[in-house]
Amino acid sequence: MTPERLQYLFDRYISQEADEEEERELMDVVLQKQYQPALLAILQDHVKNTPPSAEPSNAAEKAMVAFLRADRRQKKAATGRRRRLWSAAAACIVLVLATAAFFKQQRMHIPAKELLVADVPAGHSGAVLTLGNGKQIVLDAAGNGELAEQGNTLIRKSGDVVSYVSSTGENRPVEYNTMTTPKGRQMSLVLADGSKVWLNAASSIRFPSAFTGDVRKVEVTGEVYFEVAHANDPQRKRRIPFIVAANGTTVVVLGTHFNINAYTDEPNITTTLLEGAVNVRKGSRQVHLSPGQQSVLTPDGQLTVNPHPNTEEIMAWKEGYFHFESTPLVTVLRQFSRWYDIDIVFQGKVPEEKFFAIVKCSNSLSTVLKVLQTTNVKFTIEEGANNTTGRKLIIK
Repeated sequence: MTPERLQYLFDRYISQEADEEEERELMDVVLQKQYQPALLAILQDHVKNTPPSAEPSNAAEKAMVAFLRADRRQKKAATGRRRRLWSAAAACIVLVLATAAFFKQQRMHIPAKELLVADVPAGHSGAVLTLGNGKQIVLDAAGNGELAEQGNTLIRKSGDVVSYVSSTGENRPVEYNTMTTPKGRQMSLVLADGSKVWLNAASSIRFPSAFTGDVRKVEVTGEVYFEVAHANDPQRKRRIPFIVAANGTTVVVLGTHFNINAYTDEPNITTTLLEGAVNVRKGSRQVHLSPGQQSVLTPDGQLTVNPHPNTEEIMAWKEGYFHFESTPLVTVLRQFSRWYDIDIVFQGKVPEEKFFAIVKCSNSLSTVLKVLQTTNVKFTIEEGANNTTGRKLIIK
């Protein structure tokens, strides 16, 4: 089937104009692994370009959810199973677009007024930069332009990017700086060698003001995405390796794009490779990653390779989205906690629901919580003192 035919069938179904034969053709395609990348691309494009005022029909909701559910399904399905797939999608799962109008107010588990009173705004650009001399610069409030000088490097800010640029003059000692994003903040950084770094909420990176010697090394916590620049050693006629230390793991890089998730509240430490090649080490154990693979370090010290991680879901944070595909509730809420700077409190047993959703991170908390609304999960938002700190999302 051609990409044009897939797009046609999708558009016909979304607009509720598809006849019975076209619906059957689309459902058959959804369950075929070879078409999943194209279907997901169509889905993601549709989600990102849907006007904020749109309220999709039940048919559109079913179609998009089914596409998500079909992704990475490897078993062939019978006709009866196809029917169960679509009915389960309609009954149990919701795909949330970037709008509060996506769902009707009466379907919420809690009154809209209660959410509006205690709503929490989305996070935004910002971080704290700690210089080698201990001085701290709050980047949220800092204007564009030159911020400071460290060694032979000028530190400049432009929008949500901080850059380290080599300057001329007398050689000065290299100093180590740390950029930290609190909960509800993200920031980008260009290191002195030209490598680009993106920090997710509640993350940090410690790095030198300039790279000298035969290795480039940084230390990170939380979640950080790298696009590493090539650097050559002319004397040894080799590339200078780039090393990332993250919560006991070491990632050795020659030049590549990859994401590290080393949050202490996540069960595993993962490194996901998009381009290039890396070696991931933990003590005497080591694995080699090729593009599209992921290393997984479990709490008991096992280091393995996941050959088929969902890179769209993993990298959604960098593109400004929450992206969940069969994601457990506790994992969803950990992401919400970091981005909205809110504590999660469970009253009673932790629900076992899993979720499928694509939601813009720019939405307020009340909008993204619509991910929970078609389940039995009930929740309230409780403000802290002075309506600024100690906010809690209580799951009942």
